[in-house]
Amino acid sequence: MPRTNSPGKPVKSFRLSVAGIGQLKEMALYMGRSESDVLEVALDRMYREEIRFNRAVCENIDTPDQYKIDRTE
Repeated sequence: MPRTNSPGKPVKSFRLSVAGIGQLKEMALYMGRSESDVLEVALDRMYREEIRFNRAVCENIDTPDQYKIDRTE
């Protein structure tokens, strides 16, 4: 992953919770990277984990069903 931002990258905005924004700022400070770089690293790691464990990305599973948590347990 590149360590610098490229002015040629497309721009995308997201709405994050207050907790998510705090985590993002903390990780950016800890890693010494920009917030967008932190998001890119996190997304890459999640994607690689999905591929590694052959989950929804490879199996074409309906993702909302894949990640539901049963609160009755």
